[in-house]
Amino acid sequence: INLVGGEPTPNLHVILASLVRLNVNVPILWNSNMLCGPEAMKLLVDVVDIWLPDFKFGNNKCAERLTAGGVDYVGTVLSNLKLAQANGDMIIRHLVMPNHVDCCTKPVLDMIAHELDKDRLLVNIMGQYRPEHLVALWPGKWPDIARRPNRREMEEAFGYARALGILFEPVS
Repeated sequence: INLVGGEPTPNLHVILASLVRLNVNVPILWNSNMLCGPEAMKLLVDVVDIWLPDFKFGNNKCAERLTAGGVDYVGTVLSNLKLAQANGDMIIRHLVMPNHVDCCTKPVLDMIAHELDKDRLLVNIMGQYRPEHLVALWPGKWPDIARRPNRREMEEAFGYARALGILFEPVS
């Protein structure tokens, strides 16, 4: 069962109640941006088998500017990734964004390599970013992300991950 967010935590009470009623033993996949609180993670570690988290931003400044922000993005996500890794298998997704390789992609990959057990996880380095929705409506507000990542940015991300010894090629 693939439980998908953004952040599916607001529905956690319904999700857990539904899982209790299942009469089958199936793997549970938590597909999330990992911005939930510690209370939610304490409940989730007992039911989730596979974690499919997003780790998008390498610093809180970019996270706040490009999202609704206001939280300690890096601290929250990294703490939740550590707890998730201790309690199941994990594939981390990182979306490479244009002009954010140095400020976001490289720091995310550094944290994965040095803060997590990189030998026990896969990283999906994705180049599918599209400047749609609000960026397409007001490209002048977010000029740094008003285009897709280019080949040089993707190769730089892949090369950096390779140099850190991160296993990404089977899933990227």
